[in-house]
Amino acid sequence: MTVADPAAPPKPRLGQRIGLGCLGVLVLLVGSCTAYDYGARYASWARLDKARVIAAAGDYVQGHAPGQKVCLYRVACNQRRARLGLVEDVAALDVEAIRQIAWDRRFGGTCEGYTANLALAVAEGGPPLREDKRQAAWLFYRDGFVPTRPSNGPPLSFSEQPVEPCTPEYAIAP
Repeated sequence: MTVADPAAPPKPRLGQRIGLGCLGVLVLLVGSCTAYDYGARYASWARLDKARVIAAAGDYVQGHAPGQKVCLYRVACNQRRARLGLVEDVAALDVEAIRQIAWDRRFGGTCEGYTANLALAVAEGGPPLREDKRQAAWLFYRDGFVPTRPSNGPPLSFSEQPVEPCTPEYAIAP
């Protein structure tokens, strides 16, 4: 015969165990979805290169702005605030520096602001285009450029500060 220890806590009842099990499964499901989201973003960040950026710009033109020319913009830090600069020479584009700034902005708290890390703008003087398709930002989760809203707020914005206008001479995608 065994004697129960009076100091030991009581065992949870069956209903409590089922509830805790359901809660555990829910936590695992939410955690796995979050891990996938961060995993996809990290994979996009890790394989970011110049060829992928140029191909994504072409995809954006084909899908959202047919017949337009677009310019590429990259993030730079201006006294702790992010700003976009026009990429005038794509051959000299330093993608590793962009990747490092994106990492530092996300995890280091530097270069703050609602400004894209990489962005596109449609060149002036092209065929008419809806205003919401004139600017795009690189979205690591989607591994490409997506249209931004004209407002400069979250979740995805082009730039808080004015940028140099896109002209056909600096266009990277026909």
